[in-house]
Amino acid sequence: MIVKQTTLTVTENTRLADGIYRLRLAGDTSAITAPGQFVNLKLSGFFLRRPISCLLYTSPSPRDRSLS
Repeated sequence: MIVKQTTLTVTENTRLADGIYRLRLAGDTSAITAPGQFVNLKLSGFFLRRPISCLLYTSPSPRDRSLS
C-alpha cells in the first residue's frame, strides 16, 4: 500500500442535514482513484487524523476547468 501525503484546499463545506456535510477538496487528488476510498485528513490542533469517505470522484472536475 502506498501512502501519499498532499496538501488540499477546502473549496466547499456545506451542511446537507443534521451531522451530514459535503466537503469538496481541490489539489493533487491523483491518489483517489474511485468512490468508496477513504482519505485521512490531518487537521491543525488535532492529534488524530479524521477518516473521510469519498462518495463521488471526477478527474478532472468540470469546476477545475472553469478555475484555470
